[in-house]
Amino acid sequence: MFRNVFLYLLLILLIGGGACVTVDEQGNPIDETPRGHYWDIKKLPEGPFWSPEEKTIPFMVAGLPSEVPEEFVLEGVPEAGNQGKFAAGTPFAAGYLMMTMLERKAGSADYTCSPEFLYNSLNGGKNVGLEIIEVLQLLKEVGCPDRKTFSASDPFIKPGPEVIAAAHPHRIKGFARVDLSRPTHIMALLLEGRPIVVTLQVSQNFLNLESMQWIRPEGMPVGRQTVAMIGFDRKAETWIFQNSAGDDWGHNGQFSLNRDWFSRLATQGYVAW
Repeated sequence: MFRNVFLYLLLILLIGGGACVTVDEQGNPIDETPRGHYWDIKKLPEGPFWSPEEKTIPFMVAGLPSEVPEEFVLEGVPEAGNQGKFAAGTPFAAGYLMMTMLERKAGSADYTCSPEFLYNSLNGGKNVGLEIIEVLQLLKEVGCPDRKTFSASDPFIKPGPEVIAAAHPHRIKGFARVDLSRPTHIMALLLEGRPIVVTLQVSQNFLNLESMQWIRPEGMPVGRQTVAMIGFDRKAETWIFQNSAGDDWGHNGQFSLNRDWFSRLATQGYVAW
């Protein structure tokens, strides 16, 4: 005998494909994907994953000091920026955060690198993501002007000659890869005061994170996001990062990730000087 209250499950053939999806009586799709189906830590390969061009770039190696703190976060980190609707995570991590910190330490106390300059110079007039190596090469060859000089929110506006000239005094001398499979190297670089620019594979639950800890990826893969690693917690075995989704995302714009998950999700990592 049928019960009065139940969901009618219908199989709807998707147009253009041979797959079927289960829906409820209102026609809303029912997620039948097992929890964690896309993110099985035992099946995900360990990163990082370097392109042939990246493999020609040397690693930076650093040794740990005799005493290593249990917890550490870099000083002088700018407040979390907000890339908005644009795929500008890399310019924010490598430019707005890392380049700003480098230049302020070098004496330009009021300087803030313009992530808009970096993004608009490289995106080809499209809302597309950028690789870390692209942004670092621009920072080395051209530089980054102060954000007061160029802060166009329209990604189709190209920097003019005067803005490019203003970028030249603010250039990095070089950059190197980071061996993300070696926690001691990572901690040593952070303790030297170096933020590490890292690209992570991310999932749906990363997009609206409301706490400090990103425990694990859940939901569908949604691409990659470049962030800045700014610290560590040895007891919790986590790395600490700053994103570019504003200070109301995560915990004041920051989040932590367990080392085991980091080793599966991180695709590239760099430092600069």
